[in-house]
Amino acid sequence: MSASITLIGSLSAPYLSQFRAWLNDHSLEGVFQTLTDELDANDVVRVTLSQPFSDKQLEPMKKALLVLSDETKIDHIYQSTSPNLYQKGVAVFDMDSTLIKAEVMDELAVEAGIGEQISAVTASAMRGEIDFVESFVQRLSLLDGLSSDLMDGVYQRIVHMDGIETLMKVLHHFGWHTAILSGGFTYFADRVQGQYGITEVHANVLEIESGHLTGKHIGPIVDAERKQLLLSEIVTNTGVSWGQTIACGDGANDLLMLNKAALGVALHAKPLVREKSPCPMNNLGLDGILYLLGLSSVQIRDIVA
Repeated sequence: MSASITLIGSLSAPYLSQFRAWLNDHSLEGVFQTLTDELDANDVVRVTLSQPFSDKQLEPMKKALLVLSDETKIDHIYQSTSPNLYQKGVAVFDMDSTLIKAEVMDELAVEAGIGEQISAVTASAMRGEIDFVESFVQRLSLLDGLSSDLMDGVYQRIVHMDGIETLMKVLHHFGWHTAILSGGFTYFADRVQGQYGITEVHANVLEIESGHLTGKHIGPIVDAERKQLLLSEIVTNTGVSWGQTIACGDGANDLLMLNKAALGVALHAKPLVREKSPCPMNNLGLDGILYLLGLSSVQIRDIVA
């Protein structure tokens, strides 16, 4: 697929004219294609460029598009190329605040009566201000003694991300291999996997003794480096080319895999992650990824019907 810029948000005719002028000011030309219709809450317009940004243009143009996104509250997502949805591929996802609208560590902390204490550390780690592994061990230790019976109630109240069912149905329709690569916990990730038929899960394992959390984990911590390693292993094991890979996450510990995949989507991400990721997207849920793969809303509805 050719280089493109996808606009997502409330797109008026005057703004599209302004953006066409913006392209002209930067000596760029593009063909505008509307991917949504009147049934959709947000407008999506894909602008196929006559040529991709040069290596010299890439970083300054991406910064300029991010400024436009922040100023207009309209996503301006540049892709030099895109995976082909109609060929098999690999798509990996963070879980907390990506597949679900919660940080499970924070939710467990609420049950332990220390919600504010832990959520502040979580937020700092996701912004990249402190080391993820250090913060993980610190936060988990505070949950020592929490009854494991409380975890089902935590999962039941968690809201799943908008568009998750649609995205997974379409990816699996085309034979894609999907995976959860989570700094959260297998108890929750396994249940998300089962609900949506996700192919495999890699997350942290809670140590539980006599029905209570010990404040410790079992096995390696799934941090940024491990997520990148797991993505590489899955690509190797499936025999899929790197051009057919998607990664999606929201935190600083997702950046390595976002920048490794052919399509790295930072979903509702923290400012640092938006700045450093390839494709920051704020105005849609997970199904927005399907527009970045070139599908229209009519095509999406036909597949999931």
